Amino acid sequence: MLASDIILQVREDFTEDNNSSKYEWSDASLLRKLTEAERQACNRANLIYDDSTPDYTQIILIEGQSSYTLNHKITVLENVIYDGNIISKKTKDELDRITPTWRTDTGLIDNTFHYIVSGKTIRFSRIPDATDDGTTVYLEVYRLPDEDITSLSQEPEIPAEFHRDLIYWVLHECYSKKDVEVFDPQKALEYLTLFTMVFGEVKSAKIRQHLFESPRSLIARPATSSSLDNVDNDW
Repeated sequence: MLASDIILQVREDFTEDNNSSKYEWSDASLLRKLTEAERQACNRANLIYDDSTPDYTQIILIEGQSSYTLNHKITVLENVIYDGNIISKKTKDELDRITPTWRTDTGLIDNTFHYIVSGKTIRFSRIPDATDDGTTVYLEVYRLPDEDITSLSQEPEIPAEFHRDLIYWVLHECYSKKDVEVFDPQKALEYLTLFTMVFGEVKSAKIRQHLFESPRSLIARPATSSSLDNVDNDW
């Protein structure tokens, strides 16, 4: 669906805000709400898979540099691939145990290396040398939308089957507006509940960071905030 189609449904089917001479919510306002709806959807569910867009999926190795900043829009780092092989994610403690010299080892030889993640930084367990310089490491990721929705002619980037469900977040924000004519906390909550039924509960920043950084083998079930209070995020 185009943004214009979604906004038309908001105006005609849900809010009766179809008097163009006196809109309660301008097109620009609804586009901002739609942008946030898509971002919220992607933070709650893995909806945009990417294994081909260079800005998100390629790291060009530099001699002497083991750490690289990941694009801030990546929400899940699914796989890291070097020379056609999937590289395994470890924790700092695991590397200290299995390869005590990992901080100073050089050369990504024979794919005998791993990686760790802290925040949005990936660090390899060996330091690239002159032979590795310019080589590409490929990523398979889930991410946030590439662009904000700023035009009625744009289409949300998430799969089309979920486009109409974005309406629920838009309506949640519409009725949360502190305006005597439109403010309706009950409706705002109802539409937020519908949005959550489709895309899932929101996770705290700490939980999202923990899930992003941890190897899959350490994620048995969704963590709770209390269990993450003492997570050590140091290298």
